[in-house]
Amino acid sequence: MNTKTLVSRYLKSQGIAPKKNDLGLNFHYEGWNFLLWNDADDPLFFRLILPGVFDVTDDNFAKAIMACNNVNWKYKVVKAVLYEFEDEYDKGTSIWMCFEQVLDANPQVEELIPRAVHSLIAAAEAFNKEMMEE
Repeated sequence: MNTKTLVSRYLKSQGIAPKKNDLGLNFHYEGWNFLLWNDADDPLFFRLILPGVFDVTDDNFAKAIMACNNVNWKYKVVKAVLYEFEDEYDKGTSIWMCFEQVLDANPQVEELIPRAVHSLIAAAEAFNKEMMEE
C-alpha cells in the first residue's frame, strides 16, 4: 500500500477529510494547511509539507535565510526551505516547512502523522517568532 493511501485512511479515521490535488493530498488541521507530497517514484518516501509559512521579500530575504538555518538546526527531521512559486494568480517566494522520512514496509502512521504535524507547526511558529524579533 502506498503512502498516500495510508495517510488518507488515517486522516479519515481522525475525522479529517483530505482532498486530492496535482501534488498529493491537502488537509487542514488547527488552522494550518498541510500537503502530503506524492512521489510516484518512491512510494515509501513520506514528505509532509506546511506551505506558505512566510512570504519572503527582498527586504527580509537575509533574515529569512538565517531563520531557516536555525529551524533546520533545531528541528531534527523538519527542513525549512525557500520555495519559489508561480501560478496564474501570483508569483513569489515563501518559506515552506517539510517533514521527510523514509518509511519501512509497515509504517506506524498513527504515530508518524501526529509527530509530523506537530513538528511542522512548532517549526513554523519558531520561524515566525524569529522573523518578528528585532
